[in-house]
Amino acid sequence: MGVPLIFVATMIYWLLHPQLTLTLRDLMEFEDTGKDVTTEVVEITDSACGADIGCVEAYSTAEANYYRFRTHAAATEYNSTLNDSFSVNYFVMDFAGKNASVNDQLLAMEQLAGTWNDYEGDFPTR
Repeated sequence: MGVPLIFVATMIYWLLHPQLTLTLRDLMEFEDTGKDVTTEVVEITDSACGADIGCVEAYSTAEANYYRFRTHAAATEYNSTLNDSFSVNYFVMDFAGKNASVNDQLLAMEQLAGTWNDYEGDFPTR
């Protein structure tokens, strides 16, 4: 009886927390009717996600480097080490060394934050 209950609880948890199932690949492949703000996409997971960063997935675009972490705490902790970044849920965007326009980077932040329609914070002034 305990195993089915654990299974049901796990399924409910996954359904109530869609952030856990969204990957950066999903975000990079997302087709919007507006401006594409994930250009020049390169997967960098193997080179970026190691002992130093501890992410589970990473992509580089013209707008930012994107990192996905297993926990909110890990994302928040990594974000606190960066000078020019944005974090939401399990994700961190690092703008260091990127030459995209500030407007394109803002649109990229809005796209990431809007993925769940639950983001209520501000975006960093850049």
